[in-house]
Amino acid sequence: MRSTLDEFTKELGELETLVASITPVNEALAEHKNSLVRKYVSVRRRFDYAAFAVALYASFEKLIEAFIAEYAQFLSRCLRYLELPPKLVTKHRWRTGEMLWRGRIGEGRHVGLTELEMVKNLFECLNGVRPYTLNKAAVIAHDVNLRVNEIDTLFAAVGIENVCDRVRRADALLNWYRKTKDLDDVLPDGVPTTLIEERIKDIVDRRNEIAHGGDIPTELPGENEMSDAISFIQAFAQSIFAIIVGSYLEARRDAASVGHIELVQLENVGPYKKGTVVVVKKPAQRLFVGQPVFVSIDPAGVRWGRIQKLQVDDSDVQEILPEANAPRGVGVELDFRCPKGAILVALEADDDAVW
Repeated sequence: MRSTLDEFTKELGELETLVASITPVNEALAEHKNSLVRKYVSVRRRFDYAAFAVALYASFEKLIEAFIAEYAQFLSRCLRYLELPPKLVTKHRWRTGEMLWRGRIGEGRHVGLTELEMVKNLFECLNGVRPYTLNKAAVIAHDVNLRVNEIDTLFAAVGIENVCDRVRRADALLNWYRKTKDLDDVLPDGVPTTLIEERIKDIVDRRNEIAHGGDIPTELPGENEMSDAISFIQAFAQSIFAIIVGSYLEARRDAASVGHIELVQLENVGPYKKGTVVVVKKPAQRLFVGQPVFVSIDPAGVRWGRIQKLQVDDSDVQEILPEANAPRGVGVELDFRCPKGAILVALEADDDAVW
């Protein structure tokens, strides 16, 4: 999942480069000695916008589908088929049957699939075979563009409910909103629902105008407006990722497929340095600098990172062993803010899906 977000971030960086190049490139072309090149400037500006609108939505849709497919794949490794979220089982069976009935397999976006593969996967799922393989195309199937309601529906099918409401309180989107509105205070109610709905709808509508043969608007958005659309969708994606990571880590912990250590904060002590330093009871397992850790931030997912420093009796140490003496607790410095009283969870090893 982490690599999917990183690839999306890379694509947005390329779009930022396109946006930043519009003015200097057009200025250079406007001074070109060839009159045909000079006439091309206004045409180029319209096609720059078309490329931007289509690419932004395409990257976003691909990201959401990848997140859903990867999370469903993880669940399939941890749970039996009939233990999956009921909505996911229903959608997987119904969409697989629909694709077989309509004869859509092997065409368009389903190139590379075969009917035999689809039937075999479903047969093994229904017969309790383990390991089993979900039909990815059925899991991510949707019939309309990804506006807020459809995004909620897709994530609900894999057991993550109300994702577009939860992102309103996620760190990345809150930081984006505070920066955009030049606010200092934390927003107790989160980012306004209508703002998120309108922003997502605008991205979809702009893409549809281009993709379905509509006229490119005469009044094109400026570079600042396009950059703002990129920064919003980046913050939205990071917030979605935080929610998925939260569900993923909790599901993995419940499945007992990874060693974890619960770090309980001492009462009435800290946290310090704006929440990045907490004092915890000495755990019964080894802790070490660089260890992956996370804390749940309901309902907005999790914050995660690594232990930056450990301290016992005001002295820095590289690790804390079970037999160590720490009557005043263990100071843990993090690279994220941990709320007062929250349970911090340390993993015994890295998880490539997140870190």
